Amino acid sequence: MSKNDKLAAYIGFSIKSGNVIYGYEGILTTKKRVRLVICDPTLSENSRKKLDSYLASHSLEAYELEDLPSYFGGKQVKCIGLSEEHLASAAESELKKDRR
Repeated sequence: MSKNDKLAAYIGFSIKSGNVIYGYEGILTTKKRVRLVICDPTLSENSRKKLDSYLASHSLEAYELEDLPSYFGGKQVKCIGLSEEHLASAAESELKKDRR
């Protein structure tokens, strides 16, 4: 799957505005309201179980993005959460388009 430019822009805006929570542990412990979770498919099974429990209790769905590290310059980012409502909504729309 190639990198989605619009999704990259939404993630970039979220980073610049301080609305990205990095890693599953960060998502589990943040005081911010997480509105969208994006994970790399290589996230470990144990981490995924803990994250799935959190997602179920907060009525959220995690989206898998195969090339997630490419959105962060190749850094080994396995999971992020977006906390800004409008950017999360726009990013989710792009992720749903890619599922089709």
